Amino acid sequence: MNTSDSYDSNLSQARGLASQLGMFAEENDIPKDLWDSLEATIYNFYQVSNDR
Repeated sequence: MNTSDSYDSNLSQARGLASQLGMFAEENDIPKDLWDSLEATIYNFYQVSNDR
């Protein structure tokens, strides 16, 4: 597996997790600043950028 495939896989996993937790945050009125911090932590954990 080359670096690009690994990055793409990590990015896909990070986006999937962020999406699922984003729906949870919305449904449960999680404050935006807390959600932004959690989302940044998810992308940081997978070592990918959140540039959309």
